[in-house]
Amino acid sequence: MPSTEEGRRRRRTGHRARRPSGFAEGGRQWNEALSSAAVILAGVLVVIGFGFVAVRGLKGDDPEPPIDPPAPALGDLRLPPPPSSSSDGQGLIPLGSPSPSPSPSTTKATSAPPPSLDVLRLARDSVPAEVDLSAEGESDWVHWGLDGTFSLERDKKGDFRILEGAPTAPRFRHSLSPQKFKWSGGDPVGTSGGTTTGIRTCGKGNGFTLTAPAGKTPRILKLYVGVFAARGKLTARLSTGDSTGTTVLEQRGDTPRTAVLTVAYQAPESGQVRLNWTTDAAYGEGCAGVALQAATLS
Repeated sequence: MPSTEEGRRRRRTGHRARRPSGFAEGGRQWNEALSSAAVILAGVLVVIGFGFVAVRGLKGDDPEPPIDPPAPALGDLRLPPPPSSSSDGQGLIPLGSPSPSPSPSTTKATSAPPPSLDVLRLARDSVPAEVDLSAEGESDWVHWGLDGTFSLERDKKGDFRILEGAPTAPRFRHSLSPQKFKWSGGDPVGTSGGTTTGIRTCGKGNGFTLTAPAGKTPRILKLYVGVFAARGKLTARLSTGDSTGTTVLEQRGDTPRTAVLTVAYQAPESGQVRLNWTTDAAYGEGCAGVALQAATLS
């Protein structure tokens, strides 16, 4: 049997002999990988080279067109010189630029607001020589003083649209009107061929109050009045609106002065027109004041 030293030597020798064989196998694998990579790289280079040659062949030898110069900035622009005039000395006639068409409006059309129904207007006119109350007062008419201080003649079918307020001062009957008033279809007196009668008051602040219906239907109320040595003032207002109006009638002497005061009105809703006919100023020491003869409503 080999000695222990020889066995150890053989073992060492056998271990060294196996190590070179392992390294040789790994080296072969690495060489194979490098060879494959080299083949692939060579193939890629061949493809690139072929493509370059093909592109050159398609383009030919023509030089590439020059790159367009950049557009000049606004400050570098120059306008061309104006054209010279023609030989006959007449220059070119410039054409007017067409007017731009208006763009469609985007504003929505709005309807006009409805007219206001709060209306009250006063007018003063002279009285005709004869007034037919029943013909003028289509809705109602009233006459005062035919038979006495508190006598009242009115339209039988007027439904009491014209009303007098409660008296606040003494009143007196008069028959001094320069004009006549007639009617038919009255109550309590059915007809009258013409009367000059009326009623009157004396003293500053005294007078008469009247009312008539008001609403969306336009109406006209006429008041036949007079003054004796006084200045009378009529104030009218709507109970359902803001409109008011005033007018005056003045007479310095004792002879009566008459007028027809017309009130045209319309209210936004049902209500009344209210009239105050009062003595605004009294002149002299007699019975100076205002008078009331008749009223019509249409």
